[in-house]
Amino acid sequence: MASTQAQGTMPTFDAAFGQVKDLNEQWLAAARKAGNLYLHSYEKAIDGAIEFELEFARRTEQEWLKNLIEAQAEMTRELTHSYTSAARSLLK
Repeated sequence: MASTQAQGTMPTFDAAFGQVKDLNEQWLAAARKAGNLYLHSYEKAIDGAIEFELEFARRTEQEWLKNLIEAQAEMTRELTHSYTSAARSLLK
């Protein structure tokens, strides 16, 4: 009788385990999607700020200031690209 009860509970345990596994996979997929959306939004925001800086650089008459702003914008662009590339590789 005990072996029949144990066998009767196995499908229930297996079903519950399968449901937990499915929910975990759904949660991970949603987290990856949210992470990618965040990275995309972050890139867009940084690109907008860089464009604003570059527009300021184009309008200034001081060559040294223009060069400084352009160098800072390029550094920011490279750092952003490195950060988002590394983050995206972790989200895969």
